[in-house]
Amino acid sequence: MGHLSQQTSDSTLIGKPAPDAVLAKTDGTSASVIGSRQGKKAILVFWSTWCPNCYEELGTINDNLASIEHKGIKIILVDLGETQEEVNKYFNRRQMILNSFIDEDSVLQGPYRLFGIPTLIFIDEKGIIRNVTHQFPSDYENYFKGV
Repeated sequence: MGHLSQQTSDSTLIGKPAPDAVLAKTDGTSASVIGSRQGKKAILVFWSTWCPNCYEELGTINDNLASIEHKGIKIILVDLGETQEEVNKYFNRRQMILNSFIDEDSVLQGPYRLFGIPTLIFIDEKGIIRNVTHQFPSDYENYFKGV
């Protein structure tokens, strides 16, 4: 989490409700992506196993997951364009304790206007998008305040 990261604003997303979908997860269940935040602040992370920058960001998240969750922030991972089997192999190979939604058909790519990964979407307790960035910032708590 030592990254220096610029806050990026996509004015078409910030201040609006976070789009939702029901997707399968790596643990074999299915659930609402946004509903899984359970009324908490959340960092929605779009990623893929082939992405070198995602490799680093997921390592940071995995290493700091307990600390992040202790602050009342939920991490929600969404893998884009890959199968559950591919993602589970990746997590097993890296010995990660993470669980991810599987967006095999990339249905959330359009609603979130994703043009690159990783993309991190900061969602407040009310389900409103407050910020968008492409690296996990060391001052991530400030990103919920909006731009």
